[in-house]
Amino acid sequence: MKQWIVFIAGFMSFLAIVLTILILILGNKPFSDVEKGAIAQVENENLLTEINRAYVYSSDQKSVTVIGTDSEGKLKAVFVPMSGQELSETALDDKITAQEARGIALKDMQVKEVLNTKLGMEKDTAVWEVVFLTENDKLNYVYITAADGSIWKRILNL
Repeated sequence: MKQWIVFIAGFMSFLAIVLTILILILGNKPFSDVEKGAIAQVENENLLTEINRAYVYSSDQKSVTVIGTDSEGKLKAVFVPMSGQELSETALDDKITAQEARGIALKDMQVKEVLNTKLGMEKDTAVWEVVFLTENDKLNYVYITAADGSIWKRILNL
């Protein structure tokens, strides 16, 4: 009888692990497909020669941010809207970095964990979205303009 209990417990554990992995893979697939399509579009239009990273940025208008270098070796970000609108791009050499944006956003905050920092387009302005948890486990969003490092918007203590 003990062998059956051990077998059933082992099988259920294995099944739970397999289902978790399957859900994670299938849940991330739409994002991966959109990112791959945006990268292909940027490459087809020869906007970037080397791509460092790409990710989905959600705001009023969802887009994919593709960051890389152009043919002149300058760091750029290309914003590919999901709704089929025109691409927009910005040079990042003269903009603040993700680390600088994090420093501005987290100044005078009691931060437990930084969840992510993403560059996106908000009302024709490139902004860094810094998402973090405070010591009391409240979710916070701080948006920093990439051009000058000013705070564009704060959504605190969710």
